[in-house]
Amino acid sequence: MAIRCGSVRSCALDGIKGIVVDIEASLLPGLPSFDIVGQGDSAVRESRNRVHAAIKNSGYQFPSCRITTSLAPAWIRKGGSGFDLPLALAILIASGQVRQPDRLFCAFGELGLTGEVRGVPGTICRVARCLEKGLTPIIVPHANASEARAVQAEGLIAIGCLRELIDYIQSGRLSTSSSTKATPKMSEGKFSSENLPRSSLAAIRGQEKAVRGIQIAAAGRHNILLLGSPGCGKTSLASVLPDLLPPLNHQEALEITQIYSVAGFLRENEGLIRKRPFRAPHHSISRSAMIGGGSIPIPGEISLAHQGVLFLDEMTEFKMDVLDLLRQPLEERQVRLARLHHNVTYPSDFILIGAANPCRCGNYFEPDQLCRCTPDQIRRHLGNISGPLLDRMDLVTEMTRIGEDILPDCVSGRTNAGINLENVTQQITACWQVQLQRMQRTGQHSPGNGRQRGENLADHLEMDRSILDQAARMAGSLKLSVRGYQRLLRVARTIADLDGEEAVHYKHITEAMQYRLRSS
Repeated sequence: MAIRCGSVRSCALDGIKGIVVDIEASLLPGLPSFDIVGQGDSAVRESRNRVHAAIKNSGYQFPSCRITTSLAPAWIRKGGSGFDLPLALAILIASGQVRQPDRLFCAFGELGLTGEVRGVPGTICRVARCLEKGLTPIIVPHANASEARAVQAEGLIAIGCLRELIDYIQSGRLSTSSSTKATPKMSEGKFSSENLPRSSLAAIRGQEKAVRGIQIAAAGRHNILLLGSPGCGKTSLASVLPDLLPPLNHQEALEITQIYSVAGFLRENEGLIRKRPFRAPHHSISRSAMIGGGSIPIPGEISLAHQGVLFLDEMTEFKMDVLDLLRQPLEERQVRLARLHHNVTYPSDFILIGAANPCRCGNYFEPDQLCRCTPDQIRRHLGNISGPLLDRMDLVTEMTRIGEDILPDCVSGRTNAGINLENVTQQITACWQVQLQRMQRTGQHSPGNGRQRGENLADHLEMDRSILDQAARMAGSLKLSVRGYQRLLRVARTIADLDGEEAVHYKHITEAMQYRLRSS
């Protein structure tokens, strides 16, 4: 029996990036066996049974000999069921039942036992990589067709079963049944919340300082901590923030869609996600769920909130080690997950909103309520949020219970006539544009005042010496640290941008000082 080989190209995932994989099949004389080499995980190893059944049930012969398949490059660890389809095709080519295609192409998809091709995570990442490498046509599962077309791929072929792919190769076109099958209509992704009730900014009454704070956070991409009594509106206010942010551009929407695709959160026939994410994990969340993890790492909450909002309600109830994991991603805007065989990097550029009671009883800020907590208990309550993490919260807003004169408005549907959501979002969008232009002038690449760091902060924010001296005197009187002083400057710059003023003035510094943590 002569040596027979077949080869097909596919694509693996490394974070949200695709890696082209050469899949080869070799048929040799010997006792029947089927081996897969190339550092595949358990899903890859289990594909032997799926491939065997799919080939037989599609009307083809499964070779009765020694079959060795290779996934190259062998030094990269590979996972998932997306190699089922190219493995089956490589075996059929090696056995002579399907001719070796004349041109390079890429294929991926999971096989059912009947030969059905099922969708796989990360399709949009794989398609983007194939386009970069010039591998067309690209064979994708029919269930992932809308997701794949979100990158405007040409030469994309969606198939529903193994036979369709073989018909395409043999004849150069899809079979009659597949060519007449309608392409799914692409819907818009809507991962803007986690089933959390959404509020309107104008519907929030009696919290003028907090409403102003949330606008400043949106305008400058600042992290914000909301401290207040139970039921004062912290969650409602936090849920408003995504609606205040400017719409996603194409690159941002593509990055978010890639993350959700890799995580397996895209529904069938869903295209680009056009809404900014709003993630609100429970305080019992684990370390790996927060930052990502697994033997083949998948994105965690901080990556799922990329270009959106991460809301930590009851922040003091989170485990301290989980909260401290946020410190590095908040600085670097990405998270690196180290595993035994490789490292994976996921983007995690988000606005962090924390909400918590100021003390165990919740009455510390209430003028007409008795707080039963001692100063030591208050410090221990907030002590679950470490100092380095608090240093990364540019704004701290104190909230109190709504007065009885406003309570009827909260249940009668009356809104704040002084707040026009459209005007507010236009203001914030204009602020983003001003900051982007400023960053371009100063050679920065991270738009947003809240993103600015380093010893040249004053130059990046375009603040003159006189205002720096005024801010320094105010910071000195309150014994602020260097980081506290930098926070003061960043927030003041955003307030000036929000007010439409080119220069930062003393009034902006004064207002920025109101958004700092009160000493207990």
